[in-house]
This record gives sequence, C-alpha cells and structure tokens, in this order.
Amino acid sequence: MATIYYSLSARKNSLGQSEVLMRFSHGRINQRAKTGLFISPTYWTDGAVHIPNFRLRPSKEVQAVIDNATLVRQRLAELTSLVSRAFNEIGRGSVPPNWLRSLVEGKDDSKEGKTLWQYFDDFLGSRLLSVGRMRSYHVVVRALKRFEQYKRLKSPSFALTLENLACVDMIDDFEEYFRNEARLAGAAGLYQRVSESRKPQDRGLNTVNSKMVMLRAFLNWAETNGFINRNPFKKRRIAPVIYGTPIYITLEERTRLQHTNLSRHPGISVQRDIFVFQCLIGCRVGDLLQLKRDNVVNGAIEYIPRKTKEGRPVTVRVPLNDTARAIIEKYRDSERQSLLPFISSQKYNESIKRAFLAAGLKRPVQVLNAVTREPEMKPLYSVASSHMARRTFIGNLYKKVKDPNLIAQLSGHVEGSAAFARYRDIDEEMKMELVNLLD
Repeated sequence: MATIYYSLSARKNSLGQSEVLMRFSHGRINQRAKTGLFISPTYWTDGAVHIPNFRLRPSKEVQAVIDNATLVRQRLAELTSLVSRAFNEIGRGSVPPNWLRSLVEGKDDSKEGKTLWQYFDDFLGSRLLSVGRMRSYHVVVRALKRFEQYKRLKSPSFALTLENLACVDMIDDFEEYFRNEARLAGAAGLYQRVSESRKPQDRGLNTVNSKMVMLRAFLNWAETNGFINRNPFKKRRIAPVIYGTPIYITLEERTRLQHTNLSRHPGISVQRDIFVFQCLIGCRVGDLLQLKRDNVVNGAIEYIPRKTKEGRPVTVRVPLNDTARAIIEKYRDSERQSLLPFISSQKYNESIKRAFLAAGLKRPVQVLNAVTREPEMKPLYSVASSHMARRTFIGNLYKKVKDPNLIAQLSGHVEGSAAFARYRDIDEEMKMELVNLLD
C-alpha cells in the first residue's frame, strides 16, 4: 500500500516558517519532494497541520498565521489526492526516480550534468534516517570529496562521478585512501580544502567497514534507480564489524562513584550525578540530552529512541527507582526545559573520566584497540564514557534476569537484538552459577 506523509524542513524562512516536505513510499519506491508550502511549526503536530481551539478571539497577527495553516492543510489534502491518482494511473512498475519531484515541484531532473554530490543528496533525501545516521553519511561524503582532491594531486583534471565511482578499482582506491587518510590527507593538507572536515585521525577496521557499508547502500540505490548499470559491491565482501567484550561498572562501583566527595569540583559533581542517572535508565546519550520534564510520566521515564524513531518508533518506558527520582529532584529547575543540567557530549565524557579517577576506579580492563584490533590493558577510568552508563544498565540487569527480550523493552533495543550476545560472556558469577548446576 502506498504511503504519503509529511514533515517539516529544518530550515526556516524570515517569518520563522518551515517548508513542508512530502515523502512517498511503496515497496522499494521511496521518494521525497518539496511542496513549496510554509507553515509555523507551532501549528504542526505528528506530520499534520494542527490548529488548536481558541477560547478568545485571536489577534489579527495570530489569525493571519491560522489562515495560512488552514490553507496549507487544504493544499496538502489536494497534493495527497493528486499524487495518489497519478500513482494509480501509471502503476508501480512505471515510476521513474524523479517522478515525485516532477509531479509536485515541476522539476524533471535527468542524469545529464548531475554531479555525484547531487546524487548523494537525492539518496539521503529518499531515506528515513536518524540524525546520527545522517551525520555518518555526511562523513562518507566529505571523505569522498577529500579523496577527489587527493586524486587531483596527480591528475589535476580528475573529477569523481557516479560512473567512475561505480567501478571496483575506484572503490578499492577509496577504501585504501580512507584507511590511511590520517597520513595521506594530513600531509597534503586536504582537510582544509573540504568544509567541516576535522583533523585526521587513525581509523580502525570497524570504522572503515561501517563507512563502506554506507557507500554500498548508496550504490545499491543508484543501481535500483537505473543511474548505474554496474555495482562493484555485487561481488565485493565487506568484513563484519567486530566488537570487544562490553566493559561496564558493577553496582558496587556505581555506588562508590555516586558517593565520592566532589565538592571541590562542583561541575564534575553535576555530570557525575547525570552519569549515575543514565546508569539507572539505560538510554543513549543522544536521548539523554533530549529528555524534558514532560518525559517523566507516572513515576517513569518515557521516550522514543532517536535511533529508531524514523523507522518503527517504539516508546520506551523505564520506571524510576529512588536514586533516579532523588537526582531529578536535586536538579529540578522550573526555568530549565531539559530534565537535567546536561552539557555537551564531549565535556560530559571528559567529566565522567575525571569523576571515575577521583573515585579511584582504576581496575585494569582489557579493551580491543580500534586501529590494530589487538587487545590491550587500560585502567577503567581511561575508557569511561557516556555509553558505559548504557552498558552498565544492560549488564547489571542481564546478570539478574538473563532475559535479553525483557531488557530490550527497557533499553530500546530491537527484540532479539544480537547486541546481547556480547553480554553472555562477561561475568564470572554467571559462569559459576552454571558450573554449580553440575554439583
């Protein structure tokens, strides 16, 4: 069944209005178009125009905004009808890649003269991606732009196109470049030539492979839509991402961290409390940052994980224990929208490490070097981060109930997630319990 739904663009015009975007999907068909209609986000809820009832007669200014919202709602209904009729007339098998844009925007993009970057924009616009996933794809795009600059060092007229990218040799060259970009691009100063690029860093195989998977998805899309007639990934295998054993703190270590005196470092003390709170609800740091007072519902935290809300959104509900409720109450502030006084992710991670060190959490742990994939020993505080709070939540619950599907309901994992396989080999207590069954 064909589905038409609408969303607001992140960009706003001078009046503070956002453009309404249309997305059409049916099976493997997934296309997006700009409607040319603008509306105030105040009157937009859950993908539709929402005009509240006013007890008093609104001012002329407010009435003008309401009239515009009413007109937008009418036009969207007309567009929905237009697109539905057009799709039924041409049939699923006859829908070209630029069909929706041509119908709604009056544009007919052809392959002639289209750059690789324009194809990438179309690809990203056709997919339902979380903010984090979209950022990861932009990492790939920037790396491709730097790769193009690198190739120009030997061939000044070189241009990376969809056609020459869709060849095994070019993909091999790009993967080799991406793996060694810290050395190659840093020496050539390529990071200064592409906007938003950061200083080069060594990359491990997991990072390289994950970005190659994204590049494969782009070329699969290009092939499906008839933009290329060959796909280098048809016979090219990408090695799976390999993770080490999850490292998390015990309940005793969490309590020790919670009660460490950090009065001389009040800023770190606040972030320590937030980390403890995160250990008690198990959300990702991106979701933690978005929590508001309204997310506390009947003694529990309720939220939709950002990683999954664009696909199959599921509301996660985590009951709050006494410690979590005490932290919320400690930092209650009617002037602040966020639930807790959170700072940036980077400074949050820095504060966590300093709090761990102050608490004396230095036990040696074995980690997998991301670049060499060789195991190495490090003190616990040096590998502490916001994601350790999520692992602490999952790991300690897993020790108690050993039911990944039940824990998934609290952590926001998909039921049956393979991620829990990594928690089966982490605790000596669990192993002893099993061995004692033989007595």
